[in-house]
Amino acid sequence: MGEPVVGIFETANWILGLLVVYIGVILFLGFKYSGKIEESDDLALAGRGLTLPFMVPSIVATWICAGAIMGAAGQSYLWGFQGVIFDPFGPVMMMFLVAIFFAFRLRRSGYSTVVDFFNSRYNKKMGILYLIIQVISATGWLGGQLVALGIIVNLTTGFNMVVATIIATIVVIIVTYFGGLWALSRVDAIGFILIIVGLLVMFPVVLGEVGGFSNFLATAENWGELPTFAITPVAADDGGYLWYAGILAIMYYVAAWTSLGIGDINSQVLLQRVLAAKDEKTAVRGFAISGVLYLVLGLIPVSIGIAMFSYGLELPLNQTEMVLPWVADYMLSPVAGTIFIVSLAAAIISTVGDNCLIVSTLVGHNLYQHFRPGVTQKQRLKAMRTSIPIVAIVAMLIALMFGAVYKLIVFSGAVSLATIVAPYVMGFFWEKSNSKGAIASFFGGLITWGVSFMLLLPITRDANFEEELIEAGVAMDWAVWDALYMALVPAAIVGFGLIIIVSLKTQKSDPPRPFVNAKGELMDDKLFFWSKDKVTSEVK
Repeated sequence: MGEPVVGIFETANWILGLLVVYIGVILFLGFKYSGKIEESDDLALAGRGLTLPFMVPSIVATWICAGAIMGAAGQSYLWGFQGVIFDPFGPVMMMFLVAIFFAFRLRRSGYSTVVDFFNSRYNKKMGILYLIIQVISATGWLGGQLVALGIIVNLTTGFNMVVATIIATIVVIIVTYFGGLWALSRVDAIGFILIIVGLLVMFPVVLGEVGGFSNFLATAENWGELPTFAITPVAADDGGYLWYAGILAIMYYVAAWTSLGIGDINSQVLLQRVLAAKDEKTAVRGFAISGVLYLVLGLIPVSIGIAMFSYGLELPLNQTEMVLPWVADYMLSPVAGTIFIVSLAAAIISTVGDNCLIVSTLVGHNLYQHFRPGVTQKQRLKAMRTSIPIVAIVAMLIALMFGAVYKLIVFSGAVSLATIVAPYVMGFFWEKSNSKGAIASFFGGLITWGVSFMLLLPITRDANFEEELIEAGVAMDWAVWDALYMALVPAAIVGFGLIIIVSLKTQKSDPPRPFVNAKGELMDDKLFFWSKDKVTSEVK
């Protein structure tokens, strides 16, 4: 990676001290809410009592992780707005899609996890396939955040990275084990407030350094020499889309919007908030408001990344994600820099806790029930709590041993676009979709993704193997990621095509199951938002 571009802060002891205070607060919350945990839904879903003031910060804080903040700043530094369609623009679209099409019906179903939906609408095989994708994705995401947290604490304070990672893991285990979503939603609210404060402390300083907002707009540039504020492909001579042209540009652009914008509409990490909402209206409003807030907050690190390139900051191509820590170190006052680093760590810890709970819920609730049908809520609670330290320790080992490749694991979340999205969407809105169609869609999309990747990789390799990229050590890395994302597009098309074709061909041999709630009662036909109409017997 080369020499780090950020040095140890002169306020290192203050950063460590405030992190200790923050850890003390979240541990207190974990123990405080432990009395509310009597069964599995209390741990995983806060007793289905999550109100809007806690739901919105929980959604936003979960998504504003190290990748969303540091990664977006680095990508905008490189490519301007074209580089951040993946995030924040894609997730904003996803939140609105969930609010409009899915939140109302999913909350009304009364399920405990999205696996329950797949089990009921298709069969247990499809539920297990969904579970596998989500567990791998969330565990990788969890490990990736621990990597980022350890790096940030180590670079800014000199504190041992391994020890920092272990401490964070222990804290997350305790809070999640005792307080579940009751405590984590409060932790998210604190992290949400801190990251707002941190970004608002940094943004005016950066704007001042580049001559104010008007001058920022007039002089904005990026390393890739693309039109800085273009969110669509431009003429090939002006850069196309991330310097791809023709069909490749179209595939990459579609992938940029859909890999997270559609690929995560079935994410258990986020839909846990839908299922935990106190009612359908809260679920819908929560995601709609979160979409607006995430766009506003997400554009701040994006703007900072662009501003710092325009300012003249020269970062190694393999360290562009260090834009924000560099600003905190060299541009902010010691107090402001300390606030920002603590807020960044708080955002990461929120995401770590939420992902730990999600994986433990899927393992303890669904996987345990798969092997032991008929278990009680209290038995599921015990299984979920048993899973929490196991999940956290596995993620910690990923962070400590495989930090260099954690992105590849996290990418499995985007792979849901090729495997799970078609069965999920069609299961909601097309009554003829059946189990055979869903399984064909899953494996057909997965195979298409793999084949497409192998076909595209030589092309993207040629596009990235330039002397500057080779010397920076990013040529192959960029080539692989370009091909992986492009390959999602044909995979998703095949996935949707297969579920339609196979389902229609197998209606007699595999009669479709209706969309029913957790009690087995037929759901109503409402598609969007909320309604005064009731299902046969509403599930509370």
